[in-house]
Amino acid sequence: MSNRLFGEREKAMEEAYFRQEDAKLLEELRQNAKLDEIAVALRDKLHVQNPELLRQVRSLGLPAEAAPALFLAPLVQVAWASGKVSSKQRGAVLRLARAREIDEGSTAYAQLSEWLTNRPPDEVFRIAIEVLRSGFAVLPVIERQERIERVIDACNTVAMQSTGGVDQLVSLGNRVENQETLMVQKIAAALRKHV
Repeated sequence: MSNRLFGEREKAMEEAYFRQEDAKLLEELRQNAKLDEIAVALRDKLHVQNPELLRQVRSLGLPAEAAPALFLAPLVQVAWASGKVSSKQRGAVLRLARAREIDEGSTAYAQLSEWLTNRPPDEVFRIAIEVLRSGFAVLPVIERQERIERVIDACNTVAMQSTGGVDQLVSLGNRVENQETLMVQKIAAALRKHV
């Protein structure tokens, strides 16, 4: 009987801790905190609730200071969709990074620049989507959908910088959509999965 009581107490304490970690992340997301502050809160949440994903993030070999770059990895993925990154796409990704308070001299900014020069492995993009989904999971449904739409809008901004511009984003008649548009659709589907 005492084992059962301790087990129930331990489970209740664990659940309380999970709620506390979720609350910290939720507060950071709602405060429009800097991406590095959100990365720390998300790391703490993953440490407890999804250690496997945290292990996968660590396996990428990114220094902790570069973690905010993962939040913008889908933009890099769109930029690389056609096999090369145009100077306009590079500029758009870095401009969006600065708008999200990733400073030019930061490790995260340097990581984004590196990814725009040398395409990262697909594993980076897959893990980045999982990290975003884990972060968004603590939000109420409406807020979660708004955050997802912001990521998709940013991806579309990068896609519009491809050599064809806006008309490539719109499918006209029988015209095949370009690689950037298809990548944005793939990212949107992955982020919306199980929303």
